Amino acid sequence: MTSVLSATGAYTIREYFDPIPSNLDGSFIEFAEKLERDARVEDHPFFSAAKRSRQLLVLWAGQEAIVTNPFSQILFRVIGSIRNVHVRSLLLPVVGGEHSAVRKGIAEKSHPWLIWRLCVSLGLSEQEITPTKAVVEFIHALEATEENPMRALGALGVGNEQMLLAEYRAVEACFDMACPDADYRDFLHANIAEDETHTKLISNAAIALTACGYQASDYIIGARQGVAARIQYYDSLLGEMPPTATL
Repeated sequence: MTSVLSATGAYTIREYFDPIPSNLDGSFIEFAEKLERDARVEDHPFFSAAKRSRQLLVLWAGQEAIVTNPFSQILFRVIGSIRNVHVRSLLLPVVGGEHSAVRKGIAEKSHPWLIWRLCVSLGLSEQEITPTKAVVEFIHALEATEENPMRALGALGVGNEQMLLAEYRAVEACFDMACPDADYRDFLHANIAEDETHTKLISNAAIALTACGYQASDYIIGARQGVAARIQYYDSLLGEMPPTATL
């Protein structure tokens, strides 16, 4: 486990307390975000198939229910690995947006709970929700970026939060056509409403990290890895389509 102190064991005051400068170069963010736009996840053949297949949407919902908690936990770990208090504070609203207040023992507006509600509305039981190769590989791809916070922010911010804007709009169109009785709108709309803000917060944190000695190039590498992993997720998920799926 990486020490919360520096690699030498020394405690450097500045890395924890230096304010974020106001004149940082953030031009690398636009390059990284263009990677997501160019990928055009919304045109993936998965969505064409899912518009005609309830079974495929049931598969998707179960796999997203598996992804959602590890995604949040990875985000927590990445934030926890950042020493500078001001950069951590930039990212706290992102985890806040993924979660919610607890009422009667339930974080009722949290994204993990909303996807679970969707699964229940589809009639999925706990025993039926098992990880596919698609979801295992995707989670491993995210975990592989954790050792470098800048790279992780690229993967999480561009390859997930930004990408989900187009992706979940495409998913909503699929549910509208193939599965309109499901409880899908709260989960999808919560993500769509918040992820543009989350993308901006993460990119601002990445810019701030350049003042802490992190390399802008790592953000771009992470963004490329995150986008590729999400596209591969849908490639693999389409390959998991039940043989009896209605098309």
